[in-house]
Amino acid sequence: MKYGWVAALGACLALYANSFNNGFHYDDEHSIQQNIYIRTLANVPAFFTDPAMFSVDADKGMYRPLLLLSYALNYAFNEWCGLEGYDVRIYRAFNILLHAACTCLVWWLSCLLGGRREVGLVAAMLFALHPICTEPANYISSRSESLAALFYLLTINLFLRGERAGGWSWQAASWAALGLGLLSKSTVITAPALMLLYDYLFNCRRDLKSGKKNLLRRHLPYWVIALGYVLIIYGNEFLTRSLKKPPRDGWSQFLTQVEAFAYYLKLLFWPLQLNVEHQFFTQTSFFEGATVAAFLFLLSFLLLLFYLYRKRFDLPLFLSLWGVLALLPVAVMPLNVLVNERRLYLPCVAFCVGLALVLRSSWMQRKIVRGRDVGVLSSVLVFLLYGILSFDRNKVWATDFSLWRDSIEKAPKMPRPHLYLGNAYKDAAMRTAAAGEAQEHWRGAVESYRRVIAVAAGAEHRDLALRALNNLGSVLFIQNEFDAAEKNYERAVAMNPNYADALINLGNIKLVRGRMAADPERQRELFRRGIEYYDRALALYPNHAAAYSNRGLIWAGLGKLDQAERDYERALYLNPGDYKTRSNLGSLYLRRAQEALRRGQGAQALMAKAKTYFQQALQLNPAHGEGREGLRLLARMQGAE
Repeated sequence: MKYGWVAALGACLALYANSFNNGFHYDDEHSIQQNIYIRTLANVPAFFTDPAMFSVDADKGMYRPLLLLSYALNYAFNEWCGLEGYDVRIYRAFNILLHAACTCLVWWLSCLLGGRREVGLVAAMLFALHPICTEPANYISSRSESLAALFYLLTINLFLRGERAGGWSWQAASWAALGLGLLSKSTVITAPALMLLYDYLFNCRRDLKSGKKNLLRRHLPYWVIALGYVLIIYGNEFLTRSLKKPPRDGWSQFLTQVEAFAYYLKLLFWPLQLNVEHQFFTQTSFFEGATVAAFLFLLSFLLLLFYLYRKRFDLPLFLSLWGVLALLPVAVMPLNVLVNERRLYLPCVAFCVGLALVLRSSWMQRKIVRGRDVGVLSSVLVFLLYGILSFDRNKVWATDFSLWRDSIEKAPKMPRPHLYLGNAYKDAAMRTAAAGEAQEHWRGAVESYRRVIAVAAGAEHRDLALRALNNLGSVLFIQNEFDAAEKNYERAVAMNPNYADALINLGNIKLVRGRMAADPERQRELFRRGIEYYDRALALYPNHAAAYSNRGLIWAGLGKLDQAERDYERALYLNPGDYKTRSNLGSLYLRRAQEALRRGQGAQALMAKAKTYFQQALQLNPAHGEGREGLRLLARMQGAE
């Protein structure tokens, strides 16, 4: 049992072997795939000062510099290996190794809390295999939970080790771990309170005089570090922006989180029907049946805590309050998503340690069945159950289709899964060469977006309704239903005049209608209005690749090729995977080659550049017709020359 953590580590790595090629999902798009700031390690110092670097969209900025550093290191490692910077396998391996490291720390924590090594092995195995941990392991952006948990556990473990060993070195290492944890995610701020709780229960309460003697010296540095972090996020405005526009009022937040607490406990004890978006709604009235039941459950839980306190069952009390403290920040801070599984990653540590203590308790060991104590048999049974559920859950995270279809099956009334399934259909349609198959995808996208608009009632889901209107307009636009598309864009802008995506799409309408206009004056007027829409969008969202790419099309239409090239290059820098922009650059160089030939000049270099861009576009999307047509034109030009 001395090296039980090795067995738990091996189980963890084996469990997630089938998730290695799972894709990017959800928030990964803006925080990783389109995030220009993680593409060079030269930006690392700025990660620690500017929350806007968290995302390509400054409005989604967060102060998590170590998380950003991990993304930048993944990107740099991919390039060093000769891979594409966003090759998902390196990001996935990092997430799995993080979970494995946390598993080892759970083993150490169990031993430090006085458990036998076999208890540590059971606790680590439970944590490694628990289905609730599949989201942080599979969802790259959810790395924030496992990275924060790593330093949270290190902070606690080093503190406990320092309590036993004495000296300053363990304490100093614990202080450093707390600082690193706070730079990963703000939820780590509860760690000082947890250590103070431990000291009270296991030192001060048993020996008040001796326990109080060094209390200030042991704990003051942790609170100073936490205060310093608060001052940092206040100074860089991350805290003030987070509190500026809460998605719900305080009373609704309180009622909702009381019910969420009961829901979270159910997920820990009974991890079935897991979902990226649970069917869970804001509570506004105390007298609803679910709210009353949740309050009764909370009252029962508080009575249990009081019983544990009076009976001096300090370890169960400590583990129970660990879970409460870990959930406290997300309960206090109103967030857009009411409940999600990744928030249970740290509470799951306490749950697994507590369950391990029960399974390896003396009472369980005294119960013998076929020569084995019930605790061993029960542990093996739970390991198998957790392992099967987690292994199966990994498959759900394989693609956007599998993830969002699973979510809709379990939570059909939630608008977000329908929106992202619609996006998956739209992306698939644009990458499918077969007309019949593409049309099926377009139909799926339209149905999904209309479903979002139907179920996204109320201010809480207003942003999702806006995105659905805009994306539905985009589908109609691609199908040449310009009037219907424009109406959807205008509805979105009427709901939010600062919605950049809809402004860009209104610019796209002007672009297409300008190209169709027979009258040159009318064409110039439409192009001018299109540029105005793009400029408005870029003032709101300076790093929007599509705005630059499409504005470049208008400049090209006006014959201003240098300005078009600048916009295309900027768009390509912001989104290297955009096949349309590469095709646009191919068309631009093809046009320059044609002009050079008319002047009797050599055009080989220009045609070579055009060919490269068209080939790159087709490599990214083999169904892209403009890329194939561009190569055909090039071939005719080269033959004529």
